[in-house]
Amino acid sequence: MPKVEYTNSKGLVQKTGTGGININQGRLRRVLSVTDVDARHNTEVTAAQINGGIVVHTSVTGAGNVTFTDAANIISGCSLDTDGQCIKLYYINDGNQTLTLADSSGGDTTIADTGNTILENEAAILLIRRTSATACKVFQLSSTS
Repeated sequence: MPKVEYTNSKGLVQKTGTGGININQGRLRRVLSVTDVDARHNTEVTAAQINGGIVVHTSVTGAGNVTFTDAANIISGCSLDTDGQCIKLYYINDGNQTLTLADSSGGDTTIADTGNTILENEAAILLIRRTSATACKVFQLSSTS
């Protein structure tokens, strides 16, 4: 396929056949939305929360769990079309209790390092990776602790 360039009024150039977008002026920015969870546990991190990009979890009462939705929901809801594709989620614990990342109830969304935590008043960058057509794995890339 020949390479063809398309430029819009904002200076974004998409080159067919190269799989990327070049920015000639300005910058590419992603507008994130926040989901607020005010509970001991986040019983299901949903595809909508992941797509929003930021979860602010006010943990209270005692240590809580952050449980992810099943892989089928993440794969379809986050448009992860190919094995190896990833999506990033910023997870902020602005509460006073430690949060522990937990596998989905169906067991097909798993935590890479079981027992990973997000401490009180800390945050983490989570990478959710499609590992197969029916499974996802969550990696905690960083924490401010």
